[in-house]
Amino acid sequence: MSTFNEPTLTEEEEDQLWANSVELWKKQKEERKRDREEKIKQGIPVPTEEEEDNEWKNLPIFMTSMPDNPENNPNLSAIQAIIDETTPEERSDTYKDLGNDYFKAGKSRYKEALHYYNQALNVKCNDMKRNSIVLSNRAAVNLELGNNGEVIRDCKIAIEFNRQNIKAYFRLMRALIALHRDQEALVIGDQFLKEIDPNNVDIQKLRDQSQKKIELVQKKELEKQQKESTKKAQLDQLANELWTKKQYRLGEPFMDLSSYTYQSDRKITIDSTGLTHFPVLFLYPEYNQSDFIMDFQEGQTCGDHLDMMFPPENPEFPPWDRNKSYQIQNLEIYFETNWTKPLLNTIKPVSEQKRWIRVKHTTPIETILSHKEYVIPSIPIFYVLDKTSKFYSIFLTKK
Repeated sequence: MSTFNEPTLTEEEEDQLWANSVELWKKQKEERKRDREEKIKQGIPVPTEEEEDNEWKNLPIFMTSMPDNPENNPNLSAIQAIIDETTPEERSDTYKDLGNDYFKAGKSRYKEALHYYNQALNVKCNDMKRNSIVLSNRAAVNLELGNNGEVIRDCKIAIEFNRQNIKAYFRLMRALIALHRDQEALVIGDQFLKEIDPNNVDIQKLRDQSQKKIELVQKKELEKQQKESTKKAQLDQLANELWTKKQYRLGEPFMDLSSYTYQSDRKITIDSTGLTHFPVLFLYPEYNQSDFIMDFQEGQTCGDHLDMMFPPENPEFPPWDRNKSYQIQNLEIYFETNWTKPLLNTIKPVSEQKRWIRVKHTTPIETILSHKEYVIPSIPIFYVLDKTSKFYSIFLTKK
């Protein structure tokens, strides 16, 4: 049995095939009609008209699968004859040239360009240099479309097929740089300049571009490390000073405080007179609200600040207080022990148990912060609760 290779046609060839097939079908139908009438006159059995009408399914354009004996179908045999007249290399070149034309036509025709480059590769010709060119051309389209992963894949294969394909190296490096894979682009550029063409200006430019980006990233990383190192040294110095002078235990923040402190960079400071100034955060967990006190000084109490914010001294209730119950006489203040660990390794925690400790309105902040179980989580944080609400007991008993 002979074999039939499925044809791969251009759109123009498909249109011509359609026209030829339809005309052939019409001609054959007329011939069968005349033959049918003649046989009926002679009393010879003939197919029904429905069976004859189904003959269109034998046209190649309508076939959904290949027949067992394609050589017996004159239409398929004609197509195979056309295919056999051209070599795979010629068909690949034809598809590649069509892809090039559509690529040059602009972005609106890139889809067609990709289609024809795919067709060129589907021919599966044995000329690897031809295939390398098609792959790098398809990569050019995807590079314009931002499909950098596809570009990298095609260009690597193109280079495997032909190590002299300069455009494949160029497009590969561009895609890698676009994806911030600059180290890979640098290695490829150095390899090309060493082994292929040391005088290629375009590859040299991309190589230098990736080198500069790497150096910039390294510079930023070094600056970040230096900044973090300086910050840690300053914190360690502050922690040591607060401990030796005040017996305050400074620790790391236990959560991101930026949304509560309005991005403020306020820190605990000790002024020239020895007075310590604290940024302090009041949290109202029942309503997910907060207040940020930028300068809470030693000698001041929580009551000093809350009195200015809540009735009766301040006649205005907070807008979030739906029940109008956040009045000074209803408010209790708490901190939790062991939120975090001390920055200084020399300070050993008295206990690792987490528990709530109530703070009196009239207790100075220095007394609170020197409590042996309180580690300041970067800045002092206090919870303010309404003791008349149902939320009050639920919150304090939660684990």
